[in-house]
Amino acid sequence: MSSNPNQGQDPNQPGQYGGYVPPSQPQPMDPYSNPQPGYGQQQPGYQQPGQQQPGGYQQPGYQQPGYQQPGGYQQGPYGTPPPGAQSPLGPTSLGMQPNIEAGLSYVLTWVTGLIFFFMEKQNRFVRFHAMQSILFFGGLTVLRIILSVIDSFGVPFLGFFTGLVWLAIGIIGVVGYIVLLINGFQGKYFKLPIVGDYAEKYANQGI
Repeated sequence: MSSNPNQGQDPNQPGQYGGYVPPSQPQPMDPYSNPQPGYGQQQPGYQQPGQQQPGGYQQPGYQQPGYQQPGGYQQGPYGTPPPGAQSPLGPTSLGMQPNIEAGLSYVLTWVTGLIFFFMEKQNRFVRFHAMQSILFFGGLTVLRIILSVIDSFGVPFLGFFTGLVWLAIGIIGVVGYIVLLINGFQGKYFKLPIVGDYAEKYANQGI
């Protein structure tokens, strides 16, 4: 009958043939030198966002920050047509979006209206807003010149009358400037009474 040499020993203690060296006394655990698993360490099988698995495989459905789709396309703000896409207002000869050109034609009143009317040879929408800027703000400028000439005579009654007209022109000019500027940049076909009809008539000339 064979006997087990380890019979009667503590199963947690190694046998005499195992070369067991008793462990030293356990040292107090330093919570700062040995952080617990999961704190500041990566769990087995866990993949951080943007990290690729061996072989170049990336988890499906995840898009890294700053990722650009193939072909160099990068999505812009909401409502903005993609780069190179044709605007619904039509192409322009200056290469800018039509609503940008239309809004800029009002920035310096009739001065920028003249610039965009003579430089834009293709887009009717831009030419309409440019001509409307010329006629509206140019007409107000002519009225101011006429009032200045009348004021130069120094007639008291005429001075009171011209003062009221100056006030009306100032209010109309400020309100018209804000309304036209907003509608131009928003790409809206906003037409002023009387002035807009003439602007629409002259917009097709030169195209």
